[in-house]
Amino acid sequence: MASSSESSAASDHDTDNNDETQNAIREDLKGMTFEEVMHLKEQLGAKVYKEAILGGKRSKVKQPKTKLELKRLNKNRPREISSKRQVPFLGAELRVERKKETELRDPRFDEKSGNYDINTFKKNYEFVTNIRDKEVVQLRKQLDKVRDGEEKQKIKHTMQRLVNKNVEDKKWHHKQHLLKKEREEIQKAHNEGRQPHYITKKERRAKELVAQFERLKDAGKLNKHLEKRRKKNAAKDRKRISIE
Repeated sequence: MASSSESSAASDHDTDNNDETQNAIREDLKGMTFEEVMHLKEQLGAKVYKEAILGGKRSKVKQPKTKLELKRLNKNRPREISSKRQVPFLGAELRVERKKETELRDPRFDEKSGNYDINTFKKNYEFVTNIRDKEVVQLRKQLDKVRDGEEKQKIKHTMQRLVNKNVEDKKWHHKQHLLKKEREEIQKAHNEGRQPHYITKKERRAKELVAQFERLKDAGKLNKHLEKRRKKNAAKDRKRISIE
């Protein structure tokens, strides 16, 4: 308390001295002509001249900020908060949790991953077919060692699923090969000046069936395939009759 009172007294004393100096300067200027006053202003400068006549800006003594203790009348009551401070939309705890969350994105639906091209995808992941073939061989060896019937069914189901995927991939590659051949024939007809023949979906489907039957015949599986188709069609007919 003594130090604060001494500092305030010293500041008041400095203020009184400044006021006396300014009054003395003003009295001296009264006896000068206007031309002499302007000459003095040019020598001192406008800023210094104004400070000498009007006085400089008095710096305010900053009082140390006292921390406001917001107490509660009861521990079960909420703490009192100043209304002058804006309350954030989310609490501090929630904002920290949001910052810590990692950004998850699905590359299938993200524009940063580029556009999906099935030809590029099949070409880049063509090695997966060889991996499936190796897995089928390993599962077949494992099947011979397993005695549990339920475990055998799981292995057979996994093997069939891998084989079906490889068959679908081979069909897709074969179809793309035929489409490429058709495009080459159309381009060749254009180059020779002939009218190209554009194959319809019906004609393409008929060609695929003929090629499929030829493959089954060469593999000796044609009769088995026809029997399977017959049973499938018979089941469809029975279902349709029962509905009617």
